[in-house]
Amino acid sequence: MNIRTLKYLVAIETYGSISEAAKRMYITQPYLSKILRDTEEEYNVTIFARGKKGLSLTERGKLFLDMARDLIEESDQFIRLFRGESGRVSLKIAAFPSSYAMDAYLRMLKTLPEQAFLFHYKEEPTADVIEDVHSQAADLGVIFLKEKNEALTREYFKAKRLICARVFDTRLHLIVRCGHPLTEKADFTLEDLYSWGLVMYYTKKEAKIYSLEDGYYNKASLSDLIDFEKFRQIIYIYNRGSMHNILQQTDFIALGSQATLEQGRKFGLVSLPFPFPGGEQAEEYDNTLYYIYRNDRPLSEMARLYTDTLVKYYSGEKIEKTYGLIEGSVR
Repeated sequence: MNIRTLKYLVAIETYGSISEAAKRMYITQPYLSKILRDTEEEYNVTIFARGKKGLSLTERGKLFLDMARDLIEESDQFIRLFRGESGRVSLKIAAFPSSYAMDAYLRMLKTLPEQAFLFHYKEEPTADVIEDVHSQAADLGVIFLKEKNEALTREYFKAKRLICARVFDTRLHLIVRCGHPLTEKADFTLEDLYSWGLVMYYTKKEAKIYSLEDGYYNKASLSDLIDFEKFRQIIYIYNRGSMHNILQQTDFIALGSQATLEQGRKFGLVSLPFPFPGGEQAEEYDNTLYYIYRNDRPLSEMARLYTDTLVKYYSGEKIEKTYGLIEGSVR
């Protein structure tokens, strides 16, 4: 047995099934099933009990995987320590598709012209960001959440062994291309929006995390404000590049937040205040940007450089609220 085998076994618990774990770890289901079976036979332990509802972790299995995580972390520390002698550092970030997160990333890169590094940056749905950080596939994540879910969020991240640190609050806006007809109107209403096509991120409806997926602007979180059936054309997209291309080259509109720094110059896009009925901003539709990381795995110097950059350009304030097992400020 080796560290890679342990990571595969931990992934089964993380993702809840052999099939999903195999998919996430880019191996075949039969191969992962064989790894589990061979490991249980070699160590005379039943890690997962098999039942009609799928796999469930046994008491011995829980101990086995807890110790496996410790070994994985020690291995990672060993690699970081001795590979670090060459001066090359690593950083893996998982983020909900967001120009805030990417802008901070690019600004950080500009400060490292002489640094040798091996970085990974992956954009994916909120649920996948959380699972990647939990399973240590990513060093940190960047997500949006709603304040109304605070109690649930606190317990959820505590169970996942994650720290959730607030960066700043965002407000509902429209995102359109520079020169869009809406930019030339002094005043427009919610009804006016239905004349345009809508492009938006697709949200997976998974019961165990769906309430957390409401953290960004989608049908689930805005159905009481917007009648999506009135839009004659809707495009669901799965990455930020597709969003930008459609907005830049058509008159489609998108739901998002206030502009990132230099948004117009870099992307040819502008953010317009959302036309709430009555003309007043409704706070229940606000979102909050957070970065997350494991409470038992302190941020590396490079990860801290990224979070410092994110906070510097999009908050400018000391982070005051965190969720998870560690109380108080993370600063």
